[in-house]
Amino acid sequence: MENLYSLRAGYATIGQGAGPMLVTAKAGLFDKHGLHVEVRLMDGARGVVRGLMGGEIQFGNLACPALLRANLRAGADLVFLTGGINQQFLMGRPGIDSRRELTGGKVGFVDDGGLNDILAYFVMDQLKKEGISGVQIVPTTSGRKKIERLLHGESDAEIITPPEAIEAKRQGCRILVDFAEYGLNFALGGIAARRAYIREHDKVTRGFVKAYVEGMHRYRTDRAFTVQVQQEYSGISDRSIAEETYDVTQPGMPAIPRPVLPALKIALDVMARKLPEAKKADAQQFVDGRFISELVEGGFISLLYGK
Repeated sequence: MENLYSLRAGYATIGQGAGPMLVTAKAGLFDKHGLHVEVRLMDGARGVVRGLMGGEIQFGNLACPALLRANLRAGADLVFLTGGINQQFLMGRPGIDSRRELTGGKVGFVDDGGLNDILAYFVMDQLKKEGISGVQIVPTTSGRKKIERLLHGESDAEIITPPEAIEAKRQGCRILVDFAEYGLNFALGGIAARRAYIREHDKVTRGFVKAYVEGMHRYRTDRAFTVQVQQEYSGISDRSIAEETYDVTQPGMPAIPRPVLPALKIALDVMARKLPEAKKADAQQFVDGRFISELVEGGFISLLYGK
């Protein structure tokens, strides 16, 4: 296509959270809305933040802690334009069948200030409220190595996201906590950009968000295509794992991917333990939801879903 506006977008990891943006790209929906988007894998959420601030990318898909910390500590001007997928589970090693069996146990903690740490602190609080005592947090790693730690008994529970969570389940690990129980499954991340870029490129931002929303619709309604895309970018050789990842994440995905303020507030509350600046922060300051609202009010999303 001619006369497409060229830009770059990045995503943090190859987990299922990047799915909607990559489906959008693979389906040609950015092109449809006048954009030529080069999508690239960054070095985690911090890499996405660095890319946004340095101009390497203009839009980024990431979980919220790195964005919140960059704004609070470094004076960044990053905001979430949409919500996204962030399915997470606390999974127990083989032999542990319920969260009550974690009494006196060990939960993995990455200690890098990322999403894992937010959820680890959060779930520790929830376990205490349920009377599950003596749980310790112990150093852990990332990705598939968490599964090895569980299988070797180095930890009793780890926070794992699909597709690794599906692999862990097939090796005898159990889901002890689904963070969807607390409204945190599709609420702790999404598409972000700099406020300065948004001001200077209003039309481009509007087109990017519109394409992403249409891509979210494609993700939700076209299982075969989405599974194929997930296999390609995640390097999953076993199609059944990609299919189960889709089946786990699709049901709760919102048709309207708004940034979720209550979930950002939970993240800020947890971060305030080590980051004093988070105590008085308002979740609203990290969100620009007007582009999603325009699509709702203009009937674009209703038209997509035929209602």
